[in-house]
Amino acid sequence: MGKTVQGRAVVIKKRKDYSKIKPGTILIAKEAHPDLVISARKIKGIAIEEDNKLCHAAIVAREFGIPILMGMEGIVKEFKTGEKIALDLERKTAYKIK
Repeated sequence: MGKTVQGRAVVIKKRKDYSKIKPGTILIAKEAHPDLVISARKIKGIAIEEDNKLCHAAIVAREFGIPILMGMEGIVKEFKTGEKIALDLERKTAYKIK
């Protein structure tokens, strides 16, 4: 298995969902909002549907050294907030952990 990051998922569907972020969170979203910066130090990983190296999530990930998977189409529907998940950065996949 490649380099992985594990944590509890927080699925961001609305701006208020950023308040659910706790230390060790894996953020799951279609796209990121500027509120991401406020919680960036708590985030362990990001999986986002957007696939643009200049998007907000990509810039925050680079600046804060957060592992990120981009272009993860359908990931918001695949996971639920609170689930323990892993991001496999080499295989570019995300999966639930039991």
